Amino acid sequence: MDGPSSRVAAVILIALILFGIGRLFQRTVDTWAGWGKAIQAAAEAAAKVLPAKTAARKAVRRMISYGLGAAVLFAALLNAIIRS
Repeated sequence: MDGPSSRVAAVILIALILFGIGRLFQRTVDTWAGWGKAIQAAAEAAAKVLPAKTAARKAVRRMISYGLGAAVLFAALLNAIIRS
């Protein structure tokens, strides 16, 4: 390396390398933070599974019981209409 132009080129090359390493570091930090948020979101979602399952089962039982009640009332009404 001889002359000021080669020194400037070396400084620019070093600056570009440091810039690339800085960008890589920032991307790593952001990815690490995103991973932590994903772990937290998964834990929150797992905590919501059991209550949602219980609520869904209660809703199905309620739907079946109302359906059976409606079928019994419909059969009684149909029986009353036919016999009269």
